[in-house]
Amino acid sequence: MVGILVRLESTLGRHGASGARGGTLALLVGGAALTWYVTVVASSAEVRSQLLMLLGAVWAGAWILGPTITNGVGVLRPQYFTLLPLERSQVGTGLWATAFVGVGPALTLVAMASTARHAWLSEPATLSLGLLGMLLSVVFMVSLSRLVFRALGAAMHTRVGMEIASVQWGLIVAGLFFGWAAIGPALSAAGDLAERGFPAPVVTGLAALPTSWPIAAVDAAASGAWGAAFGLLGAFTLLTAATVLATVRLLAPRVNARGRGRRSRPLGHRRSARRLPLLPDGPLGAVVGKELRSWWRDPWRALELRSALYAGLFIGLFGLMADRPWITLSAGVFTALVMAMGGSNMYGHDGSALWLTVVGQGRDTVRADVRGRQIAIALLIVPGTLLLGLVSVLVSGEPGASPYMLAGLLVILGVGNGLSVLLSVVAATPGVEPHLRVDANDTGDTRVQVWTSLIAIPLLSSPTIVVALLAGGWWAVPVALVNGSVGAWLLGRLAHRRLAARLPETFARIRYGGRVAERSLPRSGGDPLDLLERTALSTNEDTRPTGS
Repeated sequence: MVGILVRLESTLGRHGASGARGGTLALLVGGAALTWYVTVVASSAEVRSQLLMLLGAVWAGAWILGPTITNGVGVLRPQYFTLLPLERSQVGTGLWATAFVGVGPALTLVAMASTARHAWLSEPATLSLGLLGMLLSVVFMVSLSRLVFRALGAAMHTRVGMEIASVQWGLIVAGLFFGWAAIGPALSAAGDLAERGFPAPVVTGLAALPTSWPIAAVDAAASGAWGAAFGLLGAFTLLTAATVLATVRLLAPRVNARGRGRRSRPLGHRRSARRLPLLPDGPLGAVVGKELRSWWRDPWRALELRSALYAGLFIGLFGLMADRPWITLSAGVFTALVMAMGGSNMYGHDGSALWLTVVGQGRDTVRADVRGRQIAIALLIVPGTLLLGLVSVLVSGEPGASPYMLAGLLVILGVGNGLSVLLSVVAATPGVEPHLRVDANDTGDTRVQVWTSLIAIPLLSSPTIVVALLAGGWWAVPVALVNGSVGAWLLGRLAHRRLAARLPETFARIRYGGRVAERSLPRSGGDPLDLLERTALSTNEDTRPTGS
């Protein structure tokens, strides 16, 4: 059974879409080369040990965060085997074994082989410990990667788990944008590390990490403390075994109902609203209410909203740590930007529920659906971004920058609002049906939406940027208000007209996958939206089999 799953994973990997495989391979090769370079340039065995401990922690962190950033791990999912007459533990073991298929584990093994070289250079008699530590490190990192990713998905079924996942996502996004500001002081001193090593407190902290125990075991054996060496390596073996067992258990298929959503009602839907309704009657009010409930109750939608807020919070903290007020001031602006990217696949989030709109389409159904989504997002994100913007001005000590911050907020809130709903229509990417979701990335691949947002939002905000640079911040505020409002209205108009014209085709793309949708598009030519849709179909990867 294990061999069959390994061969299946290998075959599917060879014939699947390449995606970002080239960039990932370059990073892996660069990381392995850097790890070996450290063993060459280190001035002494002690310094080499410290640097290898640091790089071991970096490799483990990359394995933990990599699947989340690259939108998943592998192509075999536990739920594919739910109805087969197989032991759950057997399937879990097979899926765990498939984690070691691919170039990632192979290059990690190459990098961890530096532990064996360190052992040989320190004391040839410790080579066996270095080889064992090398193998255990690879097993631990790969297993930990699958364990964290699967645990993150399992935690999405609870409110506390979803909040933890949102913090992790927010930290990842903030680190991708401004992580350099937080680690800048450390990088400035990197030139002396190969010569002098780390200060004692840093060495103590590194040695306490489990990924450092194989290196510490080699060092202990080289100094004659074989008892401590076997103790450290034994503890790491037990930890690796526990990680493997937990991973196998989480990878085993299960049939569970989704976690219950929050039962409290969003603003405008409390029972007292019957006497004083906050939402208008009719299709528009119904869509706004439905969207508010969805963003409030659905863990996968709430993840997008909360991770945007946490990303802005972490960006502000990075600015304070690096003493760069302009980064702190951009906390609210980047919250709006991240939310625009996170909401750029709303129809993919909904899954085949779009069928209700198809069969119930009326004169204003599609327009109300698009405008209602825009209004709901604005009601949810505007208060948080304004609060973050106000706090960022207060803590940065730069009150004179408040008009620039306000102008940036207004324009990105508006433009991002319109662009996210347009991309949700044009570049909708199918994900796992809401009631079948397991992992945090099950709502669909959004690479095209993210890169389009990063390019299009600054371009669409250019009138505000030009006025802010030439005339000053206070002149830019009314321009930003007009720029954002017009952008939200025009892009929303494009979205609902496109959806009305291609509603059945959009549903087919979400229900049956990208290859089916390609048949309804011209192979070349067409308007820019056709080009964007073709790009999304050829680049974004479906997270479930076609026709499932």
